[in-house]
Amino acid sequence: MYKIVKKETLNSVVELMEIHAPFVARKCEPGQFIILRVDEDGERVPLTIADYDREKETVTIIYQVLGYSTTLLSQKKRRRVCSRFRRTSWSACCP
Repeated sequence: MYKIVKKETLNSVVELMEIHAPFVARKCEPGQFIILRVDEDGERVPLTIADYDREKETVTIIYQVLGYSTTLLSQKKRRRVCSRFRRTSWSACCP
């Protein structure tokens, strides 16, 4: 489980979220994205890593509240948790 450290509404449909994810923050590189599940039964949502902080062990994502999963993500409060959070890269899924 991954804790939401910071959540900020940038405009009416775009939000920023900083998530404590030590293993991802340690290894992520520019151009990579994460696969996020809001809950155990949720769909896998790919989101680009907007920023990361290796010292704070956090990863920042920016997403548009558009469909079912991002609406559920938007309803999460600070200090709540996301179920799954995994780092990947385009080269890993699109050779």
